[in-house]
Amino acid sequence: MNKTQLMTLIGVFLGIFLAALDQTIVATALPRIVQDLGGMDKYAWVGTSYLLASTISVPIFGRLSDIVSSRSLLLIAVTIFLAGSALSGLSTDMNQLIAFRAVQGVGGGALFAVATTTIGLLFSPRERGRFQGLFGAVFALASVVGPWLGGVLTDNFSWHWVFYINMPVGAVAVYFIAVFMPRLLPASNHRFDFGGALTMTLWTVPLLLATSWGGHQYAWSSPIILGLFATTIAGLFVFYYVETHTREPLFDLTLLQNPVFRWASIALFFFGAAFLSAMFFLPLYLIQVKGISATLSGLTITPLTLGAVIGAVGSGQIASRWGRYKPLMLLGMGWLIVNLVVMHFIIRVDTPLWQVLALMVSMGLGLGPGMPLFTLAVQNAVPLERLGTASSATQFFRQIGSTIGIALMGAVLAASLQTQITASLPPQLRSANVDISQMRDPSAFEKTFDEQLQGTLEQLDKALSGDAAAKKALLQNPLLPEKLKTLLAGPPPPAQYKSMILAKVKEELGKQAEELKKKMSEALSNAITNAMKKVYLYAAVIALLGFVATLLIPDQQLKSGSQFKAATA
Repeated sequence: MNKTQLMTLIGVFLGIFLAALDQTIVATALPRIVQDLGGMDKYAWVGTSYLLASTISVPIFGRLSDIVSSRSLLLIAVTIFLAGSALSGLSTDMNQLIAFRAVQGVGGGALFAVATTTIGLLFSPRERGRFQGLFGAVFALASVVGPWLGGVLTDNFSWHWVFYINMPVGAVAVYFIAVFMPRLLPASNHRFDFGGALTMTLWTVPLLLATSWGGHQYAWSSPIILGLFATTIAGLFVFYYVETHTREPLFDLTLLQNPVFRWASIALFFFGAAFLSAMFFLPLYLIQVKGISATLSGLTITPLTLGAVIGAVGSGQIASRWGRYKPLMLLGMGWLIVNLVVMHFIIRVDTPLWQVLALMVSMGLGLGPGMPLFTLAVQNAVPLERLGTASSATQFFRQIGSTIGIALMGAVLAASLQTQITASLPPQLRSANVDISQMRDPSAFEKTFDEQLQGTLEQLDKALSGDAAAKKALLQNPLLPEKLKTLLAGPPPPAQYKSMILAKVKEELGKQAEELKKKMSEALSNAITNAMKKVYLYAAVIALLGFVATLLIPDQQLKSGSQFKAATA
């Protein structure tokens, strides 16, 4: 590797780190942002707008990298991302923040697409494995650092710095790219397919909205979600028609005739779904069931990330030295399936924490090889003039798989939690007006209990003073002891005894509330554990489908001989 390649890689990895960091750093600051800007009803849109924009921009900028100099595109991508960051930090209301987060998303998606293509242009397939592995490691590192850094900046400075922190790092990335990176001109001349870009949004946007909203804002069977899925199908047909009648399409469907691209894309779809299923819900178990402090919630996936980094870097190095990728891909997917199945059987409320952490590291080792090797296989199998389109398509399929997978696993988790918690509740709570959804947050349901206790005491004060409505409400309250209901059923006690009765009742209700809190906490822990067992079982099935697709990928020797001079000529 010469100096030009090294300096270019520094700029590329800094850009990738920025884009990956932004996917996690903002989540920690969102509660403070909402408190400052208001607009709680638009909370989810801060993340959704970024997701939509980044997913759509990946194939668009991937195609552009086959048409325009990669250096120019990378500089444009960083500039868009930094502009979105600065504007997000300057936002004065939620509508502005949502719009500027979309600008960030365009830049973030562009960074991922162009960076992957740049590595393909700088190095031969035999050399790329090492750097594609580092690519995955940078992404994994950002997923750990992001939540922690977001909390530090928000608590010690302000939420604005969650966005401003990108500026100095981005400036350094721009310097390395502008000064050291070669132009990397495209291998041949092409035209951009504006019709394909437009029609792609007709099905990707409603699909992403349906999977993001389904089971949360709206029921899966609601007219809005069903309408979005119908729009997705119609948009997909329009997109297919446009792409098959365009001389130079945005997404070259003839790539699907290449068996490596076809099966790698299918495998990546399932890999993306299994990857997020393995990662996304673990903090819920670790915090609620195993008692890890919520202040350390951003670090709960560190063991899994550590394993993923080792797996990504190690598999990339071995592939480069060996010149083969398929055995490593199968080994990684197989190891992931084994760990998901083991996690399904071993995870319990009383499972020792060290066993869970060890399994997380082991699971990461299975996830790691999928980060660099599928892209490496595709880049090795396509001609140089289609490198950008093919590379970005692999990221696109993984992103779509991740989004759909997390939606499906989220639905499984929510349904299982609802059923398990209700079944585990003490008898007196099953008919009570208890908000099950709040129980997924331990501090939330404890707060609810305290509020209900205070409300009961206020009602009791009124009932003892002769308030008929308060008396009727208390007699219908299933949480109220029968002894107290018998007292209330009679005539009001003398006024001089009211304070004594209230104090005694408060003491008894307080003891009862503590017992119920303990029982509800146990019910919640059991429900989360059983729900997680289901999630890991279904994730293992998804990973098995990815394993089957990986089996069908032809095992080609990685090409040697640098393409660097040819690409920069």
